[in-house]
Amino acid sequence: MYLTNRFLLCMFALGLFNNSSALASTTEGGKMNDNSWNTHYFGRFEISLPRGSEVSADYKLFNENLELISKNGKSQIRNSVDQKVEELKKGRAIGTPTFYEKTVPLDNGSVLIISRLNKFRTFNVYLLTSKNTLYHMMANNISEEGLEGGIEKMRMLSNAIYFRPPQEAPPRGGFAIEAGYTMLDNDKFFETIYMGAQIAGHPGTYVSLLTKSILTQEDSLIKRFEQRQYDEAIGELVNSGAVKTLRKRERVVNNIKTEEVAVSARTDGKQFYAFQIEYAGTIESNTRPYIALELGTHDKGSDFKTDEEALKFWDQVVDSLKPLP
Repeated sequence: MYLTNRFLLCMFALGLFNNSSALASTTEGGKMNDNSWNTHYFGRFEISLPRGSEVSADYKLFNENLELISKNGKSQIRNSVDQKVEELKKGRAIGTPTFYEKTVPLDNGSVLIISRLNKFRTFNVYLLTSKNTLYHMMANNISEEGLEGGIEKMRMLSNAIYFRPPQEAPPRGGFAIEAGYTMLDNDKFFETIYMGAQIAGHPGTYVSLLTKSILTQEDSLIKRFEQRQYDEAIGELVNSGAVKTLRKRERVVNNIKTEEVAVSARTDGKQFYAFQIEYAGTIESNTRPYIALELGTHDKGSDFKTDEEALKFWDQVVDSLKPLP
């Protein structure tokens, strides 16, 4: 359940940080006192990071990945649909062993392709906004009993997805996605965002953010830390040798009661940090989801000159994390 630096390493391996279409939304100047920081919008939250940081994010709705595939959707959707249907008919569609069953037109020009293997279906839905952006979502293992309800969910989503200029926050109640937002009913469908950022000006430092709807709460961050059930970033430092605990406390972040753990270690002449805040989340709530914000250090080590400097930077990131209206 917990986000670790493995997510960041995976994104580097996939080359997402070199893909300009994957960059998260930003506002020039942001809302920080320092004009060199930008504000980014992810899901139902905003956060500020140094300008020029390489940022990428993944988004999930209904526990399925939602991906922006084109900013020229009206001209591309027919080719995308035809290609997917052809792949399914020939049994070569990536990510599913199912075969084409039927195509269901949705509202606003969106299209749902249904494929089938035995009793289970797979959905490939192409969602077109009025401003020409095109998104794709694939959902597997749809049962016979869930088929009609699943189709209705896709129809609801096709009516609730919109374009958003990167520099603007979503409207009240919106869930920010790449180049857009959705307006599904609050707390009715699960939402997740994963964000990773390589920090400009600090080449050894990354920041990551996870928010997700939950059905159950896990042990708290401090309890896991005290019981030595370390998350990966902290566990790596503990295993490396002498670790100094800089903080272990409760912390209120823009009216959200979180827990904070911050540790440091020096090994092989390099300085390493693992800072975390975590909010346990309200069960079945999208507006108060589980939150994990982390700052970590790559293998090259940190360039912060002192623990105090690292913590000051961390505090600026943490204090910028705010729920959207």
